[in-house]
Amino acid sequence: MFFKCIEVGDVVTNCYVFGKKEVVIIDPGDDATRIESIIVENDLIPKAILLTHGHFDHFLGCCYLKQRFKLPVYAHRDEKEVLSNPAYNLSYLIGSEIKITCDGYFEDGDVFEFADFSLKVLHTPGHTPGSSCFLYDNILFSGDTLFKDSYGRGDLPLGNQDKVFESIKEKLLVLPRDTKVYPGHGVPTTIGDELKNF
Repeated sequence: MFFKCIEVGDVVTNCYVFGKKEVVIIDPGDDATRIESIIVENDLIPKAILLTHGHFDHFLGCCYLKQRFKLPVYAHRDEKEVLSNPAYNLSYLIGSEIKITCDGYFEDGDVFEFADFSLKVLHTPGHTPGSSCFLYDNILFSGDTLFKDSYGRGDLPLGNQDKVFESIKEKLLVLPRDTKVYPGHGVPTTIGDELKNF
């Protein structure tokens, strides 16, 4: 597998380029030309942009990469309101009013099929209504739902802390203990390591 984590933007968001020859871009939060360079230098074929949720620090690179590689952008259906409202996606905090319209919306349990791999959607609401994780084998891209020794905030617009905990316990901690967790910020962890915190 091709796997690259790029720390992008002032908030230091983890953007992931993942796949084989065909790849997906998960959460291109900024620094789009850096992401572009990795794709071009490795002769990769990007197929889609997947958003774990709709906060600005996870989508600022979307427009450039979408146009550059003619890519569709996907997020969970419940994230439409967040993506379309600067007060909810928090882009107003950086002096902008950015609205994102996706090319398609996924649901819990949907599977993205590519030439050599697939990703399953796990809807994990709480940080935002449409927060989602992507699962490949024993690799989980957890967005801002689960971090090493921590969890996503539920005090931002449309967030709900109780739902964050519920999502983690019911959707993530039931995965195999050796599942490697790659979060939206910070360093990787495993489900086994995080079980001790809940």
